[in-house]
Amino acid sequence: MQTLSNRLAIAVAVFVVACLAYDMRRSLYRIVLGRTVVLVSVFYWYLLEAIRIPEALESYTPSEYRFGLFCIVLSVVVFLIAYHSSQLNIFGGLQRRLFVLDDPRILWRLMLAGMSIGFGSLLIYAEFNVFAFFEGLTGMTRRWTGSLARERYGSWSTILYEMQMFLQAVIPLAVCLAAMRRAPAFQRCVAALFVLWMLVRTVFTGSRSSLLPIVLCLAAAAFWRAGPRMRRGLVFIGLPIALVGAFLLSAVIVAGRNEGKFDLSTATTTDYVGFEMFRELLFVIRAHGEGLPSEYGLTYFTQLVNPIPRAIWPGKPVADAGLILARAYGAVDRNGEPTMTTSPGFLGEAYLNFGFVGLLIIPAAAGLIVRAWDRLLSTASISLPAFLIYAAGLSTIFQSGRSVNISAFYGLLALFSLLILFEQIGWSDRYHRLQHKFRSIGADFHGTVNRH
Repeated sequence: MQTLSNRLAIAVAVFVVACLAYDMRRSLYRIVLGRTVVLVSVFYWYLLEAIRIPEALESYTPSEYRFGLFCIVLSVVVFLIAYHSSQLNIFGGLQRRLFVLDDPRILWRLMLAGMSIGFGSLLIYAEFNVFAFFEGLTGMTRRWTGSLARERYGSWSTILYEMQMFLQAVIPLAVCLAAMRRAPAFQRCVAALFVLWMLVRTVFTGSRSSLLPIVLCLAAAAFWRAGPRMRRGLVFIGLPIALVGAFLLSAVIVAGRNEGKFDLSTATTTDYVGFEMFRELLFVIRAHGEGLPSEYGLTYFTQLVNPIPRAIWPGKPVADAGLILARAYGAVDRNGEPTMTTSPGFLGEAYLNFGFVGLLIIPAAAGLIVRAWDRLLSTASISLPAFLIYAAGLSTIFQSGRSVNISAFYGLLALFSLLILFEQIGWSDRYHRLQHKFRSIGADFHGTVNRH
């Protein structure tokens, strides 16, 4: 017999929706703010499960359930306070370089550079097996199989494997080039084929984290090209449909990726969708009370040094939050190695590291970073390439609600590296002229989006 009542969860959900509605009362276009994405991610990752109260939550007491909801409310409040009081601008270097992307020639050069690095590295990694690029394009393959898979702890070859971050980096540029009418037809065709390849490959390899920035960039391009009436339709009609569709697609991918099956019928029958972070938060809180030691930031440090190959640093920490949580669950083999990885969620990881204080520290830091990213809208609202890069960043913000994973930032870091490289070798020589041009023009929603 179920003893938990979802009334409090519904009240918290109403509170989160009210925060969304309050901000958008000034302008409909605030829907594209990182602040909005954070609130939506709270609803998606935590409150959906808290409202549904699946069987996995029935082992927790009503007091534990209510305390978990209190943690969510506290974190949202701390995030909003930090967000609206922040004056931090840590993405100024990126913003300064976004102006050059309105030139289709620079877009084309950047895309070719990223594709060359990404495809070249994967080709070497796959030992020049060209057919590896087409594995899974005709149907989902089993997870961790094929020529383009890697071992858990990495090696020298992992360096080559991770260089596909440059393919992620040029996704917004390719979408922009494909949608740019003044770009040559051949370049637009190449860009469209690249986006299509990335989309199909991502779906059928069961990688949801890589799928989101592609879909969000495509949606952002459609939003940009639409008129005011169509934009309202996309927000009020398209967005709810997209959120429901994304939930069902996640269920299909999660249910079938281990067996290599893409069965649409599992969308409504699977028990685990991958958005169940509320149960992980409750588990971490209980385990912490039963003696699970705090990590004091070690899992965040592990993510920070993740790009360093283990071949260079053999003793690199392996205190990944997913592995720690798997051990806490007891999901290990006879040698003590985890047989799975389980994400603790953004809030669960904060609690895992610093206990209750983590729900104050980490959401506050998130508020500072998200507000800094939203400052890019002063450029993104008047430039399609900048808007698509901004949208790719929103996908990273949303994914971080599940866990803080540095690999989610690889695409943006690779893109920033390419922009710096192009500036150094003089391929973006029109930078100053384009910067002056964009600062002197406006757009339909310029100002209304970025007025906090």
